[in-house]
Amino acid sequence: MNTQLRAEPASLSTVEPEERDAVAATVVRPALPRFVLRGVSGAGFGRTFPLVGPTVLGRSPDCGIRLDHPGVSREHLRLTPTAEGLLVEDLGSTNGWVLNEVRQGRAWARHGDELGVDAFRFRVVAPGAAGSPAGGSVRKTASSAHGIARGWWVAGLVVLGAVAALLLR
Repeated sequence: MNTQLRAEPASLSTVEPEERDAVAATVVRPALPRFVLRGVSGAGFGRTFPLVGPTVLGRSPDCGIRLDHPGVSREHLRLTPTAEGLLVEDLGSTNGWVLNEVRQGRAWARHGDELGVDAFRFRVVAPGAAGSPAGGSVRKTASSAHGIARGWWVAGLVVLGAVAALLLR
C-alpha cells in the first residue's frame, strides 16, 4: 500500500498579521566576505582573493590561494577571518611573512594593512568597513593624490599666467 505525503504551501490568509509582516520583511542580500586580499605588487598584482573562511595560502595545488613561486612554501600561511580581524598564522614556512614590513609568526591584520609573502604584497580589505582603516594608520587614497596633483597644475598655470603678463607689458 503506497501512501503519499503532500505538503501544501501555507497561504498568507491563515497567518497572523504580525507574522505576515515578518515574512514580508525578509530580504535576501548578497553575502560579502569579511575580508579580501588584493594584490598590490609582484605576480599577484591586481588579483583579488575573497576570504570567506579559514584559507591556506601556499604553493600546493590544495591551497585556497595558490602562489606558484619558489619563495613560497607548500603551505605557507593560514588566514582566518574573524570579527576581531584577520588572523594570519605561519604554517612553518621557510621564508616567513611580514605585516606592514614587520616579520611575524602569528598576528592580527586589519583593514588597510599590508601582508607580504616573499615578493608578493597584498592589501587587506574589509568590504563592509568604513573608509578609514580600523586601528591602522591613515593612508592617502587615490582621490587625495589626484587632489594634490590638481593643486600643482593650478599653481603652475597661475605662475605661467604671471610670467606671460610680465612679458606682454
